[in-house]
Amino acid sequence: MNEHAIHRSNFIMTVRWTLRFPGSLFFQGFAGFFVVFFQFAFDAFAQTGDTLAKRNTVRFENYFLDRALRLEILQVGDSREFITTVQSYAEEACWPEYPDHLITPFPYGKFMIRVHDAASGTLLFTRGFDTLFAEYATTKPAMEGVQRGFETTIRIPMPKAAIKLSIDHRQRDNSYRTVLSQHLDPSDTRIRRESTSKIDEVIHIQRSGAPQECVDIVFLAEGYTASQKGEFEQDVARMTKHLFRVEPFQSNQSRFNVCGVFRPSEESGTDNPNKGEFRNTALNSSFNTLDIDRYLLVEDNHRMHQMAARVPYDTIVVLVNTTTYGGGSICLDYCVCSSDSTLSEMVFVHELGHGLAYLADEYVGNVSYNDIYPENIEPVEPNITRQLDPAHIKWKSRLTPGISLPTQIGTLDSNRRVVGAFEGAGYLSHGLYRSQQYCLMGSTDPKEHFCAACEDAISSTIDFYSPRPEP
Repeated sequence: MNEHAIHRSNFIMTVRWTLRFPGSLFFQGFAGFFVVFFQFAFDAFAQTGDTLAKRNTVRFENYFLDRALRLEILQVGDSREFITTVQSYAEEACWPEYPDHLITPFPYGKFMIRVHDAASGTLLFTRGFDTLFAEYATTKPAMEGVQRGFETTIRIPMPKAAIKLSIDHRQRDNSYRTVLSQHLDPSDTRIRRESTSKIDEVIHIQRSGAPQECVDIVFLAEGYTASQKGEFEQDVARMTKHLFRVEPFQSNQSRFNVCGVFRPSEESGTDNPNKGEFRNTALNSSFNTLDIDRYLLVEDNHRMHQMAARVPYDTIVVLVNTTTYGGGSICLDYCVCSSDSTLSEMVFVHELGHGLAYLADEYVGNVSYNDIYPENIEPVEPNITRQLDPAHIKWKSRLTPGISLPTQIGTLDSNRRVVGAFEGAGYLSHGLYRSQQYCLMGSTDPKEHFCAACEDAISSTIDFYSPRPEP
């Protein structure tokens, strides 16, 4: 790999880091310790998460402007080593998140960005995030040494003074290692400060309040030609209507802002390489991502965020104009779904669960990943677990009294709300458990509801972006 090809200037400090994984004997000797230790850690997060942001003594207005700084990042490598570098920076007109929630209360993400004040060293801001590269690194080509590059985008509030940025990568044992560290002066002339594209038209669907007080969803038009603008508007309205039929979105509808951004594509549809179909579209979306036929994603991540920046947003939904079944998501970043398959609405809600609330898939198999959930290590996702101790299971407050753990498939009541630990989740048939037999993250159950663990996780995410007034 030519490292020099991705270094843009002295403004960028790149850290190269080689992945090192503990040997099997280590895991065999300490397997039980890791499960118990990290479960206690997650219990502590669950109990104190809501107060972490409140305990942060940093005042937003002392360190930040009401604008956002967008970091356009490249990651290049394979399963053994990779480079993370900032390709460019851009200013956005609004910081859309609640200003007092600077420190994340959630232990989510394959990566974590941390922002410190350069002068005092004070921790100012943290956010977890995932990347498409992190998924690629678990595939067979990556394990065979095939190196690829992927874009990702992170946003932080615009600092008033110099800061230190660091990006940490989560290890197999859930610890972190720093993969990028650099200082940044917000007055640097290389930060792009251009206005958003005027060709993109904003379509307002629902406005409930200021961006900083609501969960802000933006739909991006992909594969809709200029003459299909009306179809995009109808599709966004249909998806939004369906979303607010599902709990906990339904009971929290008044805490959401929803809009669309329309950019016409030259051609209608999307790429489907396995069928020899290629279309000239606004965001270059494609099926067959990571060689999974139905996996529909956008690899032009920087362009996608530049388009989304037309409005304040917390999460992105790319709506692709096709009748072919499919979708995808990069957790804590964006999700994609086809507009007009017979299951499009359900796929949309499922993928939004990933993108917004870091929910894991609860189904078994049918992916190209390898060892994505290491044995004996508790996953950080809120809706799956290796833990069967009722005192420490993530959704312990929702367990049906007297329920057996693990819970036998078919243990249902008339309302299908038995909460236990059903085996089979995170693509694995054994060793991982979900809270209920049926859930939108794992089945095509006709009732189309989330399980108890997912409902709670989505509710916590809504509370983070749109905090309820203090009693």
